[in-house]
Amino acid sequence: MRLVAGLTSCLMLILANASQTKAQAPSDPQAYCVSSSADFYPYAGEPCKRGYQLGSGNCRKADGRTVAVPREQCVAMGGTIELPFETGRERQR
Repeated sequence: MRLVAGLTSCLMLILANASQTKAQAPSDPQAYCVSSSADFYPYAGEPCKRGYQLGSGNCRKADGRTVAVPREQCVAMGGTIELPFETGRERQR
């Protein structure tokens, strides 16, 4: 009987922790909705707004990583504006 009670309480704790983990939004989004003018917002699972396309960011840093930052900040850190398009990535300087 003690074994069943112990297993039940452990299972309840595990399930409660798992439900909290799923409910939390990631603090560092992995995808963004990006417009042709380099505006962006974090992707939340729904389709992007009209004029926006899904991408990993809008700025390619010198080390090759893609990040989402305002256009001015991208240029200031020596990055290249890269916008997602259905036919591939279009580069802008």
